[in-house]
Amino acid sequence: GKASQSERRSRKTCSEQLAKREVKPDRSARSLPEVPVSVRPSSKLVPLLFTLAGCGVPEPPGSTGGTDSAETECGRGLVVISSDYQSSNVSLLDPQGNVLSSSFISSASSGVRLNAPLSGDVVVPGARLAGDRAVLLDRKAASVVSWIDLKTARVTAQLGVGTGFSANPHDYIEVRPDLAFVTRFDPNPEPGRQAFDGGDDVLVLDPSVPAIIGRIDLSSALGENSQGFFPRPDKLRVVGDQLYVLASAYSADFQDSLESRIVRVDLESQSVAEVLVLDGLHACAGLALSPSEQQLAVSCSGPFGGDAIIPEGSGLGLVDIRDGLRLERSIPAGELTTDPLAYSLDYLNDETLLITTFGRFEPGKPPRPDRLIQLDLRDLSGEELLASASLPFTLGDVRCNPACGDCFLTDAGRGGVVHRFGFEVPGAGEAQAQVHLGPLSLQSSTRPDTEIGLPPRYLGAF
Repeated sequence: GKASQSERRSRKTCSEQLAKREVKPDRSARSLPEVPVSVRPSSKLVPLLFTLAGCGVPEPPGSTGGTDSAETECGRGLVVISSDYQSSNVSLLDPQGNVLSSSFISSASSGVRLNAPLSGDVVVPGARLAGDRAVLLDRKAASVVSWIDLKTARVTAQLGVGTGFSANPHDYIEVRPDLAFVTRFDPNPEPGRQAFDGGDDVLVLDPSVPAIIGRIDLSSALGENSQGFFPRPDKLRVVGDQLYVLASAYSADFQDSLESRIVRVDLESQSVAEVLVLDGLHACAGLALSPSEQQLAVSCSGPFGGDAIIPEGSGLGLVDIRDGLRLERSIPAGELTTDPLAYSLDYLNDETLLITTFGRFEPGKPPRPDRLIQLDLRDLSGEELLASASLPFTLGDVRCNPACGDCFLTDAGRGGVVHRFGFEVPGAGEAQAQVHLGPLSLQSSTRPDTEIGLPPRYLGAF
């Protein structure tokens, strides 16, 4: 219901108090002096603090700690990023979707060696992380990579990757403890003032320091007649000694695009080895690697603007990576579903994909929902598993664990939950073997956090 006048006055007073509060940076976290991390908290922190604190409650809840969960055939767990795009909270779940830590770290965290509060634009790497550290990418203006000890929830290191501009890091993949790569989605309008400051590239990192040790220029990926467009490198995957980069290929204002590309980078030489144009596919942002590591799946939403329900250029690309790069199929979204493909997809097995689609608001009509669809790659038949509850743009990341037959989906609606989908198994008991046939079904829905209350958006795994 509506708040009374006294409640509104009380909230305003509390908000003013919170706006004056400052989270003190912990300077014991390692970061490079030449690539400094801003230590002044943004006003974006205030909405989270307001959510957490009523009048007379001086401090928001602290970290709920880390986890020492053991490695299993299903991995160790999931990382959930919840955000209202002003503040962020990070939760940890076990491989079955149960909460291990509801607030591992957040925009309100203090005393965890965080040089600057997390913004509202934080994501996790697309590939599963090995080792004992979680990795967070604070995008756009912050342009910071943070490494956090999974057991203690303490930040062990931070590295600014902006090199003098808003680099907008989109993905991170670690090949070994002293070698990792991060995509920088945005170009630098005034390069040449610092080392490695070109932007629109893949940075080479040594996470053990941490330090920037190299840069892979992707400008050649667009070829001739591409003036006014930028590669816009996004997602990353590694197979053997090859790094695969999804390049979205947008103009500076994102109002126009070229066909997206897959760029193959040789890890030994750290140079571009091959570029594959995804024929007919634009604005591609989702990338998944098959369990056999023989195929990449790419989801593309199509160009911005226009009145078409499914923009031309939205669809699914399947890329054979066994011997170089070969586009097996470029499938328009209209052949798969009634809406444009969204930014997330994953393999359940080599023959099954889970894809998400975007809904939309339509004047004078009920909004079209987002959807989660199980897609059989053998005949392209689809089974809708879930639609958003009421509004579009609420279903987020999907992540599958082929070894255990589970898939997870973030849902910013329905109170903010992470859904777990699995196979119906008749009978009971631990000895009951799962038969991975037919469509998945919803097994559980878990709120990763019940105190802070930010909606879950992104999923990672460790």
